[in-house]
Amino acid sequence: MRMRSTMATGRVLVTLFICIGLMNPSSAEASWLDRVKDIYQMPENIEQIQKEYETTKQQLEEQKDQLAETIRRSEETEAKLLEQNEQLVNENKQLQERLRVMEQAALDKERRNRKITNMAVAAAALVVLYFVLGRVFRYMVWRRQKRQMK
Repeated sequence: MRMRSTMATGRVLVTLFICIGLMNPSSAEASWLDRVKDIYQMPENIEQIQKEYETTKQQLEEQKDQLAETIRRSEETEAKLLEQNEQLVNENKQLQERLRVMEQAALDKERRNRKITNMAVAAAALVVLYFVLGRVFRYMVWRRQKRQMK
């Protein structure tokens, strides 16, 4: 009951102030009157602010959805890149193994060629030595025969 009387008193005071403001509007009272008008226009302002809030909230939700979609796409891209990276690592291992086998084959071929070259040089040296020793032996035999003839 007390609240009703307080509300009624408040309404009476507001009505009184409005009447006084309408009868004798001075510059100070005009600003007061503007404040009273603003108070009555508050529901419209609140509705406008609420609409702006809802619009902003909707934009935020849209941005949130876009962000979630972007995150999902980036995760898919990351998964694809990780898979490609794994494939490239496997290919790299295979290529390194091939390279090792090829290098080993090249080393084996080089050793075999060196061995063949050494054998050919040794065979040629033996042939030359055979002819040289044959000549030296003949010369020694010829000289002995010459001495014995004398």
